[in-house]
Amino acid sequence: MSDYKQPEFYRFNRDSLLLVHRILESDISAHKILDLGAGCGVIGIELAIHLNPTLLTSIEIQKDFLPYLKTNSEYFIPSIRHKIVSESFSTWNPDTEYDLVVSNPPYYLPDSGQPSSDMRRGIARTFSIDGWPSLLGCIERSLTKEGRAFVVVKNEKKIVELIREEVSKTQLKPQEEVFSDLIVLELMRLNID
Repeated sequence: MSDYKQPEFYRFNRDSLLLVHRILESDISAHKILDLGAGCGVIGIELAIHLNPTLLTSIEIQKDFLPYLKTNSEYFIPSIRHKIVSESFSTWNPDTEYDLVVSNPPYYLPDSGQPSSDMRRGIARTFSIDGWPSLLGCIERSLTKEGRAFVVVKNEKKIVELIREEVSKTQLKPQEEVFSDLIVLELMRLNID
């Protein structure tokens, strides 16, 4: 995975790799994959390599990531249809539903964690543009009836409590798997008849 092109100000880390491995271990198949907050594309592209979907859509609001996302896509998955969208979670309206939605979001809360001197890095690490309600709303709008979403988050009490509270306001059923300092949150639609 060291061949991915990335901007100088931000590098993907083990959070992304853990999420990919966890999803692949779940023996999931997916025809349409949505990567929310795609960055340079490592999560969506790695899943596309292994799952061979008909469509990968990557949402990334930071324009600094887009050239890297495009280059990585063309290099690693040239035969898979890849739609790259530069828009926020709160404003994006999908024109299709996805059976797999993934995200390694900027999970630090505003005014928490180590502030970054680089504004671009700060946006990638902290929910300063969108927030958990916007991300969860985007998942709800995008997920098929039987689809699954996987989100990796920091295992910090304040963050986890906030996420649990926000998920309880949705029509999504959560399942958490703890990996030391990280949690992989799996979300499925509630069966409401």
